[in-house]
Amino acid sequence: MKPIKELQDLIHLDMDAIGAYQKAIDACEHDFVAAKLREFQADHGRHVEELSGEITRLGGKPEVKTDLKGFFIGGLTAVASRGTHSALRTMKSNEQLTTSTYRKALEHGELPVGARGLVQRNYADEQRHLEWIENALRQRIWEQQPAQHA
Repeated sequence: MKPIKELQDLIHLDMDAIGAYQKAIDACEHDFVAAKLREFQADHGRHVEELSGEITRLGGKPEVKTDLKGFFIGGLTAVASRGTHSALRTMKSNEQLTTSTYRKALEHGELPVGARGLVQRNYADEQRHLEWIENALRQRIWEQQPAQHA
């Protein structure tokens, strides 16, 4: 896969994640969880900006939009996110997808050195997001504090 196409696919993925995070944040009943999800959503926004810059640097024109997959991810997140616990469960699935996609881009992508470093940093963010969500689910953090709508 050509580098620009690879990076463009990651932009679409991050745009999809931004929308999914918004639906999860809206469904969240705990401010402290919603705040963490907003942090992760902001990371995805930064990824879009940086990937767009890299595409431009490589001579391409970034397309900052969701794709059909994003429509389905967003719909699934909206349907599945009813409260903090279900929002976290749904975002775990979404983060598993983003983490896996970034890993595949690193393993199979034909990325120039600068783009590879950027994708590696974004992949580290995805791993951190997934780890936090998995820990939150394991610890059942929504049971530790009363619900406060975000």
